[in-house]
Amino acid sequence: MADRLRGEIRAGRTPVARPVPPPDVSGLTFGDVCDRYLVEYAEQYLRQRPAEDARYHIGIIRRTHVSAARRTTIRLAAKPFTEVTTADVKTVQAARRPYGPVGCNRLMARLRHLFNWSIAEGMIDHTPFKRGDVTLVKLDTHAEKERTRRLQPGERARLLQHANPHLQALIIAALSTGCRVGELLSLQWSQLQRDEQNDTQVIVLPASKTKTHDLRVIPVSSDLRAVLEMRRTDPTGQPSPPDAYVFGNGVGERLTTIKTAWRNTCRRAGIEELHFHDLRREFACRLLESSADLHDVPGLSRSRQHHNDLTVRPVRLAQALERMEAAAETRRRR
Repeated sequence: MADRLRGEIRAGRTPVARPVPPPDVSGLTFGDVCDRYLVEYAEQYLRQRPAEDARYHIGIIRRTHVSAARRTTIRLAAKPFTEVTTADVKTVQAARRPYGPVGCNRLMARLRHLFNWSIAEGMIDHTPFKRGDVTLVKLDTHAEKERTRRLQPGERARLLQHANPHLQALIIAALSTGCRVGELLSLQWSQLQRDEQNDTQVIVLPASKTKTHDLRVIPVSSDLRAVLEMRRTDPTGQPSPPDAYVFGNGVGERLTTIKTAWRNTCRRAGIEELHFHDLRREFACRLLESSADLHDVPGLSRSRQHHNDLTVRPVRLAQALERMEAAAETRRRR
């Protein structure tokens, strides 16, 4: 093709551009296009964490069941790509809405981008999200607003009162460390460092287990140390092995979610509009109120800490934790 065009130019003839036929997608399912999207877009242009998020969202979307012929349903992945309708997209949205507005909004944004990418690639010429200038499927533009929810007086006690023992331990851990729920559920006993008296002193979160891919070293408060001591042995009374999960099930196997337990606990405690992630904000705010330095509060400092500072930072953080615990004890006595 290139040699022919150069020959026409040398002969003084204006080459005639021949249209490139669009890709044939007549035989592709929605799942086939998802595979191409992940390989040709997510893996090529996104960083590791966003690419993982894309794979997670696409996995949920393609597993969602949508209406099919004769009042049956099929997984969206099995439906011919060109036959995916606005109704199918709304089915995906409705299926994810109970899991929270932010998660639903981000998943729908990923699905919308997949269709826009498909248009740019010449696979289709329209998206089920729009008809002309009319938006048919709307995303919740208010979902991403920054939350400011904090624990109100008495809510901590009510949460602990109505939670099961496993969730009680997680609540104390979140309020004592500021860790995300995923970081706590993935915590293994090998990540805990003990002193000469075999008391747990710090938690080491490797970069592979944090959302920001940064190593974090977190001092253990006295409240959390008591919780960890109660969970150190398995049902037979033997110490848990290093690869067992601290907040796993009774035999140390990893748990993946606490959503149902959290929702039921908040309902029984009469607490509304409180997310487990809000406990992370509560920890950070209480730490700052205890005169902690902003850069010592995990998750608040955006700058990466130099590795040589990792031995200094936990010391300052431990001191701030002591002040925070003293202040909490004073509040409980009032």
